[in-house]
Amino acid sequence: MQNIKRDFTPVKKGAHFTQKTFPCKNCGASLVFCADVSALKCEYCGTINNLYPPKLPIYEYDLNNALHMIEKRPKFDLKAPKQIKCPVCAATFSLSPHIRSTRCPYCDAPIVTNLDIFMPLSPQSLLPFKINQKKAKEIFSKWVGSLWFAPSQLSKFTQSDSQFEGIYLPYWTYDSQTNTLFRGYRGDTYYERVNRRVFVNGQEEIVEDMEAHIEWTPVQGEVQRYFDDILIGATKTIPRKIADALQPWDLENLVNYDEKYLSGFESETYSVALDDGFDYAKSYMEYEIREAVRARIGGDHQKIDSIQIYYDKNTFKYILLPLWTAHFRYKNKEYRFAINARSGAIRGDRPYSKIKIFFAILTALILGSIFFYLSQDDGYVIKNILQQIQSFNIHVLSAPF
Repeated sequence: MQNIKRDFTPVKKGAHFTQKTFPCKNCGASLVFCADVSALKCEYCGTINNLYPPKLPIYEYDLNNALHMIEKRPKFDLKAPKQIKCPVCAATFSLSPHIRSTRCPYCDAPIVTNLDIFMPLSPQSLLPFKINQKKAKEIFSKWVGSLWFAPSQLSKFTQSDSQFEGIYLPYWTYDSQTNTLFRGYRGDTYYERVNRRVFVNGQEEIVEDMEAHIEWTPVQGEVQRYFDDILIGATKTIPRKIADALQPWDLENLVNYDEKYLSGFESETYSVALDDGFDYAKSYMEYEIREAVRARIGGDHQKIDSIQIYYDKNTFKYILLPLWTAHFRYKNKEYRFAINARSGAIRGDRPYSKIKIFFAILTALILGSIFFYLSQDDGYVIKNILQQIQSFNIHVLSAPF
């Protein structure tokens, strides 16, 4: 059952942009979230600082009310640089646009900001990291090993000290009750007996054949469909085709947002607006609805003349999902990889080695030519050569060294 709220909790007036770390209760060093123990862990003394998130329901929020609220909120330029003063070493540096949490470039301390005070909406729930960096690199190395014609540089990349970046990326989920009115035609195939003239052994004959025809019947109707948790990436950091391919996510395990989960990882605010995300969701829903309409029309063939979709009871969630990401540059082109830090699913654009492909094709052509000539009567020359090679190998292997 849905827990629906009409509005997000507004940001308190007079709130200031701040940054913080989470000190260890034992030694005072900075804590980071550890996927192995699902708790904050000290990077120096190893002390575990457990998290006790409140057991509150995960709410859906009314989409129309949120869009109306966003229109009234002041607009901020997130591309403008924001100065960070590290709470540990006091160094100052600029925060990249849309980045909510990061590490200090000077002392590597994990820093979490309240960047969401500049946004109309803030995340309300997330999935914590479940797979650590070591496991992510193992998954990536195994995946690279399964790729045909991957350049050698990619294999070397998996063995290097290149760091995988853990990051929380923003996602929208949408729910909608749809009602669709349609008009179209149902096509039913039927057969008629016809006589055809054919030639058999040079003689003309009359044979009976079955000829297919389609009978079209106009139809109209209504399809109702409820969509739950359509997941749309709200980031431009990784290509949409990669982000979408990392599904499914175990959204049933969402926890209420707590900034402590972000410590040690980067996290982003959304760069795809709420209404734009819903447009992407509509595209997905329309495809599914058209398939449902075709099923409702029935028959052997279907034609859809018109379709009118009404979206009602639209709700959404703004959530953060954990990924491990890496970059690889090959032939002046950058390739991105991403791993679902909950399930281990990996997706990415992969490079191809043209040299490996060339030699694979060349080898196939040579072997094909050899087998072709061996199958011919005049292939005795090649057979003789192969026998000599085999004899040479036997002598070499049996020679003392």
